[in-house]
Amino acid sequence: MAELADKANWNGVTFKSTDVGAGTNSKTHLIYKGIQYATEGEFLLARLLIKMKVPFTPNVKLLLKRPGERDVIYVPDFLFNKLAFVWRDEATGQEEVVHGLEAKGLNPNHFSSKAKEKVALLKASRGINVRLVCTKQIRAWLAAGTLPMRPL
Repeated sequence: MAELADKANWNGVTFKSTDVGAGTNSKTHLIYKGIQYATEGEFLLARLLIKMKVPFTPNVKLLLKRPGERDVIYVPDFLFNKLAFVWRDEATGQEEVVHGLEAKGLNPNHFSSKAKEKVALLKASRGINVRLVCTKQIRAWLAAGTLPMRPL
């Protein structure tokens, strides 16, 4: 098995939450520790990360450069404040380094191509890996009391 290493480039990243408009929706029940979350998945994931004492900043705005194309703005749901964790895929047992999580949809097999593209671009350009997870998975992890990850 290859040794896992943190290859993230955090140069120029400011860990400040960006307003993504979650406060303008009617989901006032999705407030946790003073932060309004846009989806149930984000809300539950925040609760679990806090329970696990994983430091994070929600909604950090990142500008991703694409040579010869327009820049892309990506605002991952959660970045782990420059810390790296080892994520163990429960289905395959494979491990990877992760720096954040993005809660997307209900089904783990149907993430949008746009979401997958932004995650891939962030990893390719900065070595920062954000794992896409769905609400169904988050509910199961919350019930178990933990995410399938550990500090690197």
